[in-house]
Order: sequence, then structure tokens, then C-alpha cells
Amino acid sequence: MQVTDIYNGKGAKVDDNNRLHTESVNRTVLTEAVFKGKAFNFNTGEITLTSGNESAIGYIGYQGSDPFVITEIIYIIGAATGTLTSEGVAMIYRNPTAGTIIDNAVDIPISANRDFSASTVVTGDLFKGVEGDTISGGTLFADTSRGSAFTGPINFDAAPIILKNGNTLAVSWTPPTGNTSQKIKIAATGYISSSDVFAE
Repeated sequence: MQVTDIYNGKGAKVDDNNRLHTESVNRTVLTEAVFKGKAFNFNTGEITLTSGNESAIGYIGYQGSDPFVITEIIYIIGAATGTLTSEGVAMIYRNPTAGTIIDNAVDIPISANRDFSASTVVTGDLFKGVEGDTISGGTLFADTSRGSAFTGPINFDAAPIILKNGNTLAVSWTPPTGNTSQKIKIAATGYISSSDVFAE
């Protein structure tokens, strides 16, 4: 037996035991966002830090009308040089309002739509930092540390994070005490949570 939608001409099978047979496709919200051209990759590019002091290295000031969901934040850490006497510390700040990373306004080099045919961009400020850049006015959201000999990625266990219009987020890295040169970059992914991607 076939049950037919008289308006759209589409049908579903009903078997002899009165069970309805249909086909479905399940996607994650992130995958749906990719199909809609509203998912993004970000990367600060390589930043060299030359002290053991905290430096703000990434900032987003979101100005879009739909919420933006950060799905992953990855610190990619190179080897630190010098006589190292402490751990390195990664921090994420919620809603910071000031700092030289904002005043200097250096755009991150990579803000790419994950649909290579789409032209949608993220509305807001996306900045990268340098040695000694500061961030202030917000609250600490999450932090983690690694030993002075650590190199490699840190997949931050703080996602997903939702930013609405006017929300800001910054990330910083404090190299081990005694550092004279350490390369670092931040990579992140996220999507615009519009009604065609996710319905509440």
C-alpha cells in the first residue's frame, strides 16, 4: 500500500503489518551548516612570542544577527627556547572589552567558508595578536596548562561556545618562564546558527 501526499505527490509505503516505511538522512548541525554555506575555518597564522609573559593572540567581536557557534579552538604550540622554569598556560576570556589586540586591529589571515562555492562571511572583528598584546575587561572562561617541553596541538575542551551580537571572545598564551622564542598559532571552527541550519 502507498500513502500519498495529495498536495506534493510524494508517497510512503505501508506494509502488511501497517508499518510505515520511509527513508531519512541524519546530519550533524555542523554538517548542515556546511551545506548551507555557513560554516567556517579560522587561523591566526604563526605568531612568535619572545618572553614568558601572557600575550593575547586571538580575538573575535561578533556582530552578526544570528548566533555564532564556535565548535573548536585549537592551540598549535611550537617548542620554546631558553631556560624554562614553568608551564605554558592557555586562557580563553569571555566578553573582553579592551586591549591592544583590539587597538592594533590586525586581521587574521584565514577566515574561510567551508563551502568553497559560498561567499558568506562572518560579520564582526577577527584579530590576531603579537608578543605583548593585552586583553582586559572580560572574565576568564577557561584555562589549561602544559609542561615547558610540550609541543603540538591543544584541543580546548570548552566548545561549543555561542556568541550573539555584541559578544566577544579572546584567547591568550603565556609561554613558560624564561622563554626567548616560541611559535604559536590558533585554529578554530564554527558556524552561523541561522533558522535554515538549526531551528530551536
